[in-house]
Amino acid sequence: MSEDLGERTEDATPKKRREAREEGNIARSTDAANAILLLGAILVLASSMKPFLGTLAALLEKSLAGDHIGSGVRTEDVAPLVLPMAIEGAWAALPILVGATALAILAHLWQVGFLITTKTLEPKFERIDPIKGFGRLFGAQGAIKTAMDILKVALVGWIAWSLAVGVLPQIVALPEFGVLRGFEEIGTIGLNLAVQIGAALLVLGIADYAIQRFKHERDLRMTKQQVKEEFKESDGNPEVKRRRMQIARQLAMQRLQTVVPKADVIVTNPEHISVAIQYDPATMQAPRIVAMGADHLAMRIRQIATKHGVPIVERKPLARALYANAKVGQEIPADHYKAVAEILAYVYQLKGKAVA
Repeated sequence: MSEDLGERTEDATPKKRREAREEGNIARSTDAANAILLLGAILVLASSMKPFLGTLAALLEKSLAGDHIGSGVRTEDVAPLVLPMAIEGAWAALPILVGATALAILAHLWQVGFLITTKTLEPKFERIDPIKGFGRLFGAQGAIKTAMDILKVALVGWIAWSLAVGVLPQIVALPEFGVLRGFEEIGTIGLNLAVQIGAALLVLGIADYAIQRFKHERDLRMTKQQVKEEFKESDGNPEVKRRRMQIARQLAMQRLQTVVPKADVIVTNPEHISVAIQYDPATMQAPRIVAMGADHLAMRIRQIATKHGVPIVERKPLARALYANAKVGQEIPADHYKAVAEILAYVYQLKGKAVA
């Protein structure tokens, strides 16, 4: 019934998934990527801020020292004075920038892997369709997005309030500390708040990614008819396959017309299997199978052999063994040398041909 209605009940095929990926249709969560970037950037700043501030303090001290403070700074002295300090500041900030950039890249690679596509940049008129836009805003997807945003705001507010209540005594005592100690306490409080908010947003982001992945899998589902059509496309049209088989049979028959007349003997089952054997002592170390077949092909081999006067010998066990264990174009297995030699000797005797 579901097949008749065209319901999408089948999992997406590898081909469908590959095409969707090439078009940029991938399960991803912006919230998860932003949360990873935020939390990672906080940790990078926390680990790099102290040496960075130390470098800035040294630069500030260096800039305030020297004779130029009392005598004034001339215009031509600005570049030689500022440029080295700017370079040192840039080097001090480089680990923070590199860390943040790496986190931004990893946050997206974690979800989509390495993918470069221009499909998402192509203009699509359905994006500006007001009816579809209204559906996105007030549909199930819009409701989930709104609920997630409300949950994020409520969670961030609750964490900030809980932390503020917990550190209220420290905030009240800040005026008793010196300037440096006060800034250190404020930094610690801010870092704890940022880490807790970042961790909470990361949990929500992972949940949003799970939702997006579920929706993506649902949207990729296919009907049974689509799976059948794709299978036909990938496996080949039945008509084309039938035509290929006909051509292959014709080629096989043409080959039989060439090789069977050159055979020394045909070993049969007697009806279901035919094995054509040729032996030339001057060019072969052992007898060789030049043609072999079952049922219709076996009958055709016997017909060609009869037409060209090639002897046909009935040996049921030998025919079955050669058909099961040997291949066309190869020498017969060593286990069957004796049996084949007896048959060739018998055939050569009938023809008055010397046995090698």
